[in-house]
Amino acid sequence: MKKGYLIALVGALTLFALLAFIPLGSCANPAALGRTMDAGHTVTFFLLGGLLYFAIEHHGKWKALAITAIASTLLMVAIEAVQPYVGRTASLADVRLGVLGMLLALGGIVIWHHVNHWMLRVVQLLLLVAALLWIVSPALNEWRALWLREQQFPLLGSFEHELEKKLWKASGRASGKRTHISFSDQHLLSGANSLKIETVNGSWSGVSYAAGDQNWKGYQALSMTFYNPGSAFSFNLRIDDGLQHAPSHSERYNGRLRVDKGASTVMIPLAEIAAGPRSRLLHLDQIRRMILFSSRNEKPRVFYLDDVRLVP
Repeated sequence: MKKGYLIALVGALTLFALLAFIPLGSCANPAALGRTMDAGHTVTFFLLGGLLYFAIEHHGKWKALAITAIASTLLMVAIEAVQPYVGRTASLADVRLGVLGMLLALGGIVIWHHVNHWMLRVVQLLLLVAALLWIVSPALNEWRALWLREQQFPLLGSFEHELEKKLWKASGRASGKRTHISFSDQHLLSGANSLKIETVNGSWSGVSYAAGDQNWKGYQALSMTFYNPGSAFSFNLRIDDGLQHAPSHSERYNGRLRVDKGASTVMIPLAEIAAGPRSRLLHLDQIRRMILFSSRNEKPRVFYLDDVRLVP
């Protein structure tokens, strides 16, 4: 192997191995980091494929292409097989993204290194740019949503911007049906949209908000406005801080909210939220997530949520 390419290849493999085995669940913003890692699979195997090819090219062009393709694919599969043991999830989609990066690298090498035809080079460049934009755009949208979250704070949910759908996610399913959330222009409480929540029967159906270790200190209460077209009902509220990845029931805030018929605003003092855990105080300067959900076997509901904010 050519020494310079070998050194670069070993360095790239070491860096990728460290990143590939970071448990995303312990991160403040796992969705954004996960999407970034998805894009990283393509970029990484684009680089690894090119470095490996040039390191062994002196053994023959076609032999180097075959070895690079086989070795890269085996490495992708091996990494996905190991990830469940380090707190990550095996994903066939990640293998496909890695294969795409490797094929882009090898295709570019063949066209630019062995074929002297300007039209093919232009087509290859256009395909490369289009593929990279397609791969990177989900990660960019996740990071844009985090930027929006910081700009809106202490407003947690206005539901006026599409990017808020990256922060507010439906949770729960039963009998093949999933909780459904959508922006709605009906039963408006403020602005042009509210969040319509359609729960299913049981399985803790509701909606979660990714707070990403927000600092809620200095505020007095959490305020949420509801519009309930049906009969009054009660809903659960769970709030976690960032001290534990999956806190037990006694290590988080667990509240019960009454949602009356028609429009209503619910206010929960932050002092009450901080005192939620049994053995300690919740860290208000490190709020990780908030979840609104129905009790097990609660009948399906349709209601609207708007203007979720911290009150000074």
